[in-house]
Amino acid sequence: MGAVTPKRRSESGLTLTEVTVVMIIGTMIMAGLVGFYLASQGLWLDASTQAITQREASLVASTIRDKVRASGYAESFWVPDSLHQQLVLYAKKGDPPSYCFWWDPSDSLIHAGPSIGAASSGPMVSSLAERFQVSASTLKPAVRVDLRLRSATGSTVEVGTLAVFMN
Repeated sequence: MGAVTPKRRSESGLTLTEVTVVMIIGTMIMAGLVGFYLASQGLWLDASTQAITQREASLVASTIRDKVRASGYAESFWVPDSLHQQLVLYAKKGDPPSYCFWWDPSDSLIHAGPSIGAASSGPMVSSLAERFQVSASTLKPAVRVDLRLRSATGSTVEVGTLAVFMN
């Protein structure tokens, strides 16, 4: 009788258990990468909308500052509550209004134009205004503006400025 050769198990290929373990580990790694990517995208979106809102707040403040500097007199009115006001600028006291800024309760945006509600008037920016407070002082020839805008993702941006009459 000849020598009996033991049956050798084939060493090539993978077992079903090994394939399952590799697939589970790969799925966990992919889920982690996708989660990281989605979190990064959310953070980027929030930061970019906040940056846009900051630029819009700066635009409102600088426009009001420029218009106040060109004016000689201003009046502010509470409309419709203590968080929102209207600012009416005049070349000098007794003249007709030269420019106006106001918060519109129908769209919660800050509007500007030659007169309140005029056809040529419109929203200055697209960010919602939570606060638009203006104090025009007759003692000091200046206008103080406090503004809080809300970005599309819900972040708030606050800006304040003081403008002195130069006219």
